[in-house]
Order: sequence, then structure tokens, then C-alpha cells
Amino acid sequence: MSEVVEVMRTFRSASLLVLSISGAFGQPAPERPAFEVASVKPNKSGDRGTTMGPSPGGLTATNATLKFLITFAYDVRDHQISGGPSWLNSERYDIVAKGPIDHPTVAQNRQMLQTLLADRFQLRLLRETKELPGYALVIGKNGPKLQEPEGAGNGMRTGRGRITTQGISMEHFAENLGKLLGRTVVDKTGLQGNFAFTLEWTPDPSQSMGALGPAPVPADDSGPSIFTALQEQLGLKLEPQKGPVEMLVIEHVEKPSEN
Repeated sequence: MSEVVEVMRTFRSASLLVLSISGAFGQPAPERPAFEVASVKPNKSGDRGTTMGPSPGGLTATNATLKFLITFAYDVRDHQISGGPSWLNSERYDIVAKGPIDHPTVAQNRQMLQTLLADRFQLRLLRETKELPGYALVIGKNGPKLQEPEGAGNGMRTGRGRITTQGISMEHFAENLGKLLGRTVVDKTGLQGNFAFTLEWTPDPSQSMGALGPAPVPADDSGPSIFTALQEQLGLKLEPQKGPVEMLVIEHVEKPSEN
């Protein structure tokens, strides 16, 4: 009799486990945040400039490459994207998208753009981590040459060969140096707070022009590189280092149909 009772208990426990597992897998997957309406059209203007920003209920992008859209949607840099067709960085698109939220945050727009790229471009990505060369931003041997900002203002303007800040943290500054150099830059200065400064250098042709378009090139074409300018003007230094970098590998993508 005791054996029968034990068998019944075991059967009852197993049945509850199966029901629990079935219930878990029976739950519908949460819906991805998505725009309610979105227009995606090729841009054949031949322009090189790209604009992108929030619009009522969503975002608008003009003359944007798919690679640019991926960097925004997943908050990564160009060098963190690998694979994909040749048109990834040449074909350009205009996007006007509106979602269910009147004033979406940047994070919400990123998530909705991820859904749009998956639906309209059939984009599928794999994530992996690689050990890649980068830089550490450190203090130079003679100490930093930085000033505290006047007032409560903050922000940064980036142009070709020039960065002007009204108040920026070293962590944020390092991130923007990474955009210019196409490599991850990690802040290791140990400096806290915000700083105001202007940095001028003669850019390498491979360096980005910055989000706000070109600024006048310094008059002295033989001026310092960004590495030299950092040391001479700010008392900072970029030291080569290797570190783990999250990569997005493009597994599949298609050109969208015009609508």
C-alpha cells in the first residue's frame, strides 16, 4: 500500500511539473515595441549629409544608410558591425515613423527602430564578443589642462578637426573620441565632473566629420594629429590597449520595398 501511495505522489509531482512547464511555454511572447506607421523610401539625392532626430511620436531620418540606422538602433559604433552586403554603407533612405507614444524617449525610439529594421529590411543579427584594439584615455605626464565650465551649461559641438565643449565628462568625451577614431576608447583619467575646452587638430581622412557636419579645417594643414593635440592642448593621452568589444554580425538583410 505504501508503494502505491509513493507512486501516486510521484505521478502527482510529475503532472504538476508538466503543467508548470506547459504554462510557461504557453505564455505568448511579449510584443516588440513598434512604430504604428512608417515610411521607408530610397534617397537618390546624391547628398552625403545625414540628419536624424525625434519627431512628434517617433523619429525622422533623411539620407541615412542602413549601417547608420543600425548604429543608432543598437547604440553601437561602425566598427562594432561586421558582415552584410556592399550596399549597407552606400544605399540611403528617408524614414518617417510614428509610434503609439506622443513623446518617446531615445531608448524607446531605438527599440521601435530595431523592430522596423527587422520587419522592413528583414535584418537578423548575431551578437558576439571579440578582443579588439582600442585606446585608454589617460592623463599626460604634465597633468591635465582642463577648465571647469562657466555656469550650468553643458554640451559638445563636433566638426572636422575641432571639438568645442561647454561642459562634458571624460567618459562622454572618450565615447566621442571612439566615434572619431573608429575604435573603443575607455576613460581611465579618473577625473570627475564636467570640463570645458576646445580641441583642434588636422584630421586624418579616415576620421569622422561628426554629427553636426563639417567645420572649417584649421588653417595650418600641417597641424597636429589628434593624438598630439590631446597631449599639447588638454594634457591627455591615448594609450593603445586591447579589450572585449561587443560585435553585431549581420546574418541576413534585404533591401526594403518602397512605400
